[in-house]
Amino acid sequence: MEAAYRCLADPHAGPVSMAAILGTAGVSSRAFYRHFESKDDLFLALLEQECSAVVGQVDRVADAAQGSPADQLAAWIEAMFDIVVDPRQRLQLTVIDSEEVRTAKGYRQTRDRLHAARERGLAEILRRGLRDGSFPLTEPEADAVAINAVVSRVLNTQTTDEPEARKKALVAVLDFALRAVGAAAR
Repeated sequence: MEAAYRCLADPHAGPVSMAAILGTAGVSSRAFYRHFESKDDLFLALLEQECSAVVGQVDRVADAAQGSPADQLAAWIEAMFDIVVDPRQRLQLTVIDSEEVRTAKGYRQTRDRLHAARERGLAEILRRGLRDGSFPLTEPEADAVAINAVVSRVLNTQTTDEPEARKKALVAVLDFALRAVGAAAR
């Protein structure tokens, strides 16, 4: 899997060949097929691994339930922003979002399932805010999808690693999310 990340991250023309991945990994095709059914299966495993790590990070925020629901929402959004600060994690996310990986058979279904997993913890935070009255306008499941989509979109369009630009984007997303769920101004 590390070899696939390296090969996909390196500049290349056209699809990365299995021979290149196997050569980089130093394994035979026989060894590869003991673990994966196909190149698509390998790419789905990359997607599963990286997205499961993201789900784990944001679920820890939701599970901790520290502070008010607004604090928890802020922490969830910040955790998402922190993920792309880590150069290794950002590279891996870029690889799994590459055209080549996105064309793997089963990519869309796997990605949608993993997005839903990421949204479950966020929906729980929103339900807490609905229960205590701090998010009076929220529809937790629908709003979790929308907030997750906005966060993903903003992170995908970030063109700089400048901390001030990142902070400004984070504040804008949090402000949007809080207004969307009817939270009082912070």
